[in-house]
Amino acid sequence: MAAEEALVAKKAGKLGKGRSAASRAVRMSGAERHSPRVVLALPGGSRYLFESGYVARMARRAAMLGAFLAPEGGVEPWIYTARAHRLPVLRLADAAEWIGDWAVVPPKPLLTGDTPPPGNQLLKNAERFGLFAFDDEAEAVRTITASLPKDGAPTLVLFHGWALGDDGTPLADQLEAASGANVFWQFLADPEYGHVLLRLDELRAQAPHLTNVNLYRGWSMPQGIPEYFLYRGVLKPFVRWCRQPGRP
Repeated sequence: MAAEEALVAKKAGKLGKGRSAASRAVRMSGAERHSPRVVLALPGGSRYLFESGYVARMARRAAMLGAFLAPEGGVEPWIYTARAHRLPVLRLADAAEWIGDWAVVPPKPLLTGDTPPPGNQLLKNAERFGLFAFDDEAEAVRTITASLPKDGAPTLVLFHGWALGDDGTPLADQLEAASGANVFWQFLADPEYGHVLLRLDELRAQAPHLTNVNLYRGWSMPQGIPEYFLYRGVLKPFVRWCRQPGRP
């Protein structure tokens, strides 16, 4: 196995693992009945997330869900920093190659004389994307909302956040602006105390029409947790929203 392939396998986990769990969660939740579009939003401000395998694991799990929720279209991935950038479609069949191109960063060499491994597509676009500097969740919500086609199909956005420590007012404003769109924002994060994502009840009290937002912490649980519970935790709020009368 080539060094790049070994790195992908190590950081993403087995790409076949979790297939039955994802299939069961989709079937039991009834999510496939709504024929959703699946979008994946990944933070690009932290190199650690790519070096540690966090992004690779999240991409694998998204690809697994997308195989059963959107088998024809696949998952539409975005990476966001100060701006959001659309990445090539992610499908389970070629997830290993996609992860190797867009979700893995080798650790920096400790010695200046060491020759770094060949750069993947992510590193080749690092400057254009503004990687490893800043994450703007509000701008990502605005850009992704503007990109969605108005074809009647609901969109499930698996939105990964990182280091969400501010009061979140810009994000709240963008979520309110997007409340009329046919999209459900499933945030997957562990924000610090005081962030708007921890105060969704308060936000919904101020904007009762804001029913298409949820926060789920379990998505990044250790690999020892049965993945069925991770997928179920993501899908249940989305399905409840889809069943609401009068939603967009």
